[in-house]
Amino acid sequence: MKKIITMAMPVLCTVALMTGCGSSSLYNEGTYTASAEGYNGTVTVEVEFNEKSIVAVNVTEQDETAKIGERAVEELPDKIVKAQSNEVDAITGATVTSNAIKSAVKDCMDQAKKK
Repeated sequence: MKKIITMAMPVLCTVALMTGCGSSSLYNEGTYTASAEGYNGTVTVEVEFNEKSIVAVNVTEQDETAKIGERAVEELPDKIVKAQSNEVDAITGATVTSNAIKSAVKDCMDQAKKK
C-alpha cells in the first residue's frame, strides 16, 4: 500500500499543477490608457492586453527632456513587455520619467485585471 501511495503522489501533484495552468485569463482583452506625472509634465501610455499577457506598451504623449527622458520612453516599453510587469529597473538618468511610465502602466494593468 505504501508503495502505491509513493508512486501515485508524483502523478497527483502533476495533475494538480496542470489543473491550475488551464485557460484562466488574467486580463480583460483590450487597450487601456493612463497617465502619470513625468519630469516635464504628463506622460500618457497605452497598454494592449490579451487575456493572458501584456502585448504592447506605447508612450503616446510626453514632453520629457531630449536624450535623457526620451531614453526611458524608447527603452522601457519593451522591458515591460518582456518582463510582463511594470516592476522593471528605471533607466539611469531618467528615473522620474521611468517612474511615470511604470506608474501609468500599473494603472492600465489594474484597469485590465479580471475581477
